[in-house]
Amino acid sequence: MPTPTLRPDEQEPERILKELGLRVSLVPTASSRTPDFIVDGDARGYLFEVKAREDSKTWTRAMNSGQVACQQRSMGYGRWAEDVASEAVKQFRSVDPQHLRWWVLWLAIKCVASPDAMGQESIGTLFGVRQVVYRDDAHSKEQGKCCLFARPGVFERHPEIVASIVDSGGGLCFCVNDEFSEDFNSFQQSVLWSYFARIHPPTTATDLTKSGGYLRVDLSVDRKDDSALQAYLERAYRLNKAIMLDVKVPSGTIAPSLWKGSAT
Repeated sequence: MPTPTLRPDEQEPERILKELGLRVSLVPTASSRTPDFIVDGDARGYLFEVKAREDSKTWTRAMNSGQVACQQRSMGYGRWAEDVASEAVKQFRSVDPQHLRWWVLWLAIKCVASPDAMGQESIGTLFGVRQVVYRDDAHSKEQGKCCLFARPGVFERHPEIVASIVDSGGGLCFCVNDEFSEDFNSFQQSVLWSYFARIHPPTTATDLTKSGGYLRVDLSVDRKDDSALQAYLERAYRLNKAIMLDVKVPSGTIAPSLWKGSAT
C-alpha cells in the first residue's frame, strides 16, 4: 500500500522502488524545498524528485464549458521540463550538497489531452531536441530529422541529474544522461538501471542516434545561430538546403458527453 501522505503522482515511483527491495523514506518537510524521497539499499543511494504535469487551466476551462479545447505540443524542447529540472536541482542540493547520491528526476505526465505528445516533449527537453528539414533531391521531396543538442537541454544544463523517468501513462521511458553526467558509469551498476534495462534499453543520446536515427550537433557550434546550425548539419550529414525548425503538434478536443453528432 502507498504511504498515506503521498500525492497521487508520488505513489507509482514509491511502489516501483519498494518492489526493487529499496528503502524509501519521505524527506521531512522543511522551510526550504526538498526532494520527495531518500532511497537506500543500493550502493550510493538515490534522491528522487517527482514533478507532475497536468492540463492547462485554459484547456480545462474550455472542456468544462463545452467548447473545443485547442493546444499545441512541441516535438522537441518545452519550457516546462526545463523549469522543473532547475527547481529539482535546488531541492536535491538542499539535502545532498556534496552530491553523494544519484539524483533522479521523475516526470509524471498527468495530462488527459495528448499525454504521449507531452511525454515526447519532455524527452526532447532532456536532450535538447530540435528538428531540421532538408531537400531530398533523390526523391524530390523534403525530409525531416530530429537533432540532439540543437540547444542546451536539461541533461547538458544540469549534469548532476543522472537520469529522468518520463511516465506518460502508457509506460515508463528511462532516460539516462550518458553524455554529461559524471555519475553515468557508476549508475550503470545500479539496481534501477538493471531493472529498466531488463524491460527496454535505457534511452540515451547514443541510443537515440544509433536506434532512433537522430542527428546530433557538435557542442562547439553556436547553437543560438540557426545559420550556424544549418551549415554544420549540411556539412556533417551532407544535407541539402537545411532549415532548423521548432515543430509543434496542434490538437483539438471536445468533451465526449457534449458531442451530439455522429461520425461521417
